[in-house]
Amino acid sequence: MPWEKQFDVDAALERAKETFWIQGYEATSMDVLLKRMGINRGSFYATFKGKRQVMLEALKRYDAENRATNLRRIVAGKKPKKALSDLFRSFIDGSRGPCGEHGCFIVNAALELAPHDPEVARIVCEAFADIERIFRRLLEEGRRLGEFGPDLDPADCAKSLLSQFLGLMVLVRASAPRETLEGIVVHLEQRLN
Repeated sequence: MPWEKQFDVDAALERAKETFWIQGYEATSMDVLLKRMGINRGSFYATFKGKRQVMLEALKRYDAENRATNLRRIVAGKKPKKALSDLFRSFIDGSRGPCGEHGCFIVNAALELAPHDPEVARIVCEAFADIERIFRRLLEEGRRLGEFGPDLDPADCAKSLLSQFLGLMVLVRASAPRETLEGIVVHLEQRLN
């Protein structure tokens, strides 16, 4: 008779995601991970291959359910200039909310794991490329609508915005003062006028 799982895999992965997001991969011991996931060691290894596999699943889950969904929700139905401003501002406002002070899990993984883990690097690079595509699409639409001048190069500007966006998220994680974060967004808004 096959062994039946005695726990909710999705709920356990959600708790693992929160744990890795807050603590990071290296700082999360197996004992802490098992406790936070609410499962025993035998169930863990019977369901998952190991800590790294859970981290990869948690990172993919965050990327799909948090990062991608939230970015698209923030920009939906807005004119491009407002969408870009709101996107940057959402990370400042969100940095003071639940899990906000922990920054972006994708950026955290980029700094901690991507340099020596090709699979994490692939997930991170795909997420960054998606963010850049969102920026480029908004810039192209803004140029078409006359919100941005015809000399604006959407491809180059999208790369620049990506670097500013990632820098902002690193500063959020580092608990930079709100006035520093606000200054970045104000500068961005002035550049886009």
